[in-house]
Amino acid sequence: MSNITINHVELASELAHIEISRYFSSGNSIYIDNNDGCTQYTTEIQDIFNGLYDMYYELIETTKTKQL
Repeated sequence: MSNITINHVELASELAHIEISRYFSSGNSIYIDNNDGCTQYTTEIQDIFNGLYDMYYELIETTKTKQL
């Protein structure tokens, strides 16, 4: 059996983004362009993303196995 390493931050972020995209992509823009040329979530969507991220991160952390 081989061990794999998972980046918890990246996985939680990807899962939260997938869920945001699935539920909010129809018609409503979830992004805004800020003054320095970057695209980011709207304030409302960022708040939802943060909650989803926290939920997924906690789930990932609680499913870790102990090293043998």
